[in-house]
Amino acid sequence: MGLFDIFRKKQDDSTAKPVLDYSNIETKEKAQELFAKGQLVKLYLMPLEFGGPDSSINTLLVPEFANNQKKNFDSKVYDMLKSGLQLNYSANPEYKGSSFIPGKLIINVKGDKTITEVINIW
Repeated sequence: MGLFDIFRKKQDDSTAKPVLDYSNIETKEKAQELFAKGQLVKLYLMPLEFGGPDSSINTLLVPEFANNQKKNFDSKVYDMLKSGLQLNYSANPEYKGSSFIPGKLIINVKGDKTITEVINIW
């Protein structure tokens, strides 16, 4: 194994997560173009199952992995609600620079149980 084989191995590693950069997606129109191409999906801040509206004020456009992460978390919260826990739920996006795509989503659940989930988007 030569000195530069270490670098070659990193390049060949197909399990590495791609680095996302949405800093150039500064408008809703640019984000909708990526949505139309299937590169972004719709994420509901307040899940429809929890009474959130199907409207633009309740949606973000994000990569599919972020939406899947949120759905998994929301499923756990839904199970807690079904078990009778009283909970308050909020989801707040944090943005980087002037990008239309949030850099992260912070979900806070408070009440009979307190949980914070941070979904790093890019």
